[in-house]
Amino acid sequence: MNGFNHLPGRRRCTRLALFLAALVAALVMPAQAAVDLSKVPAVGTPRDFIPPARDTVQLPNGLRISFIPFGGVPKVSLVAVVRTGNIDDGVQPGLADLTTNLMAEGAGDRDGPTLDRYVAGMGGSLGVSSGGTQLSVSLDVLAERGPDAAMVIADVLRHPRLPATELERLRSDMARNVSISRSQAQTVASEAYALLLYGNHPYGRGLPSDAIIAGYRLEDIQHFVSTQLGAARTHLYVAGQFDRTRMEAALRQAFGDWVAGTPATLIPPLPPFVAGVKLIERADAPQSTLSLGLPVVSPSHPDWIALQVANSLLGGAFFSRITLNIREAKGYAYSPASSLSPQLGAADWSEDADVTREDTADALREVYREIERLQAEPAPQDELQRNQNLLIGRLALSVSSRQGLISRLSFLDLHGLSDHWLASYVSAVRAVTPARLTEVFRAHLNPQRMSLVVVGDMSKVRESVKALPQVQVLPET
Repeated sequence: MNGFNHLPGRRRCTRLALFLAALVAALVMPAQAAVDLSKVPAVGTPRDFIPPARDTVQLPNGLRISFIPFGGVPKVSLVAVVRTGNIDDGVQPGLADLTTNLMAEGAGDRDGPTLDRYVAGMGGSLGVSSGGTQLSVSLDVLAERGPDAAMVIADVLRHPRLPATELERLRSDMARNVSISRSQAQTVASEAYALLLYGNHPYGRGLPSDAIIAGYRLEDIQHFVSTQLGAARTHLYVAGQFDRTRMEAALRQAFGDWVAGTPATLIPPLPPFVAGVKLIERADAPQSTLSLGLPVVSPSHPDWIALQVANSLLGGAFFSRITLNIREAKGYAYSPASSLSPQLGAADWSEDADVTREDTADALREVYREIERLQAEPAPQDELQRNQNLLIGRLALSVSSRQGLISRLSFLDLHGLSDHWLASYVSAVRAVTPARLTEVFRAHLNPQRMSLVVVGDMSKVRESVKALPQVQVLPET
């Protein structure tokens, strides 16, 4: 229905007259004044992102709480980040993951379905997850329900019900998911790659075996909760619209008498890195799955931001060098991508791709060639600027939501970075020059030091891959 039909007659005539006048003006406008739609509008100068001021308090038991007023939507996000995870699995890889799954099945005086309904009534949903060195519990709710959400998070962390009746189902789910994942060449390559880089270090561990999953006991999960969760390891973030006085009072009530617990587990020293090659048989596979990479500096290093720019230009964007080469120009791969993977005290760079079997060696040759070109020749300024704009745009998107902002702040805290690091990120990205980029490639992305994993039909690809100069110098494991 046309909105004009509901306007008073006089106003309707006025709008119509304005429309006709604009139409006439457009028809008589000189040709040189018309907009040239073939030209892309100029991009303005990016400005630094100034994080919202956060106020962090610490309770006597060591728990830290950061309050971050943010946005205009009447909602608030609460995320409790605990310094534990797979680093504390011990001899049972995946125990932290199963623990968090069971923690979500009820807490306090609410069983799983009751907890889900209660959280839904607050306009949110509960998230419980774990990673290598962090476990998190999160809730995003209507602003007025923030104090109630604090109590829920406290129950999940302090009083999880851990129902034995759900353990077998969760074990079966995990076993099925691991089986499906292990049937995929990408998972096989990823596990082998981590083992090449980190060996027996916790960062080199792969997925749990069926026997390990079947051996998880409720007592193991209860012990993990009682020994690895505690106030001294926890940082709780509150971002959005909230009543500070009510929220802080609720959090102090919910967590004030929580035991401090033991200090966070120290990360073992990384083993000396020795590059190697792993060729894994996957008979009759029409594709070869490649993982190529090496350890690099961690986010606290001065070169980290320049390394992010280098990664984007090399393989981390759809218009990156490697993608345009082996996907667009050569047609060897559909979705190659490079990435930087930071962990606490460590990081690595990798290029991953599924390539046609016949072109396995040629695809690798082109990847090496692109890296070596960037070590020898400065990137053109316009190419560099496209990738700088991409990283700046990604930052803008990531901090536009409450959860995204908390994720960025948690990243800073994990790696010992200040809020100023985030506030100066845009300037630091823009400061990277072609010459600086060349230095970074030479210092941190040396093809001669990169480990390689190939999963594919070795009867078809082994000889040509092993003949590559960069591979010939690598010991096969």
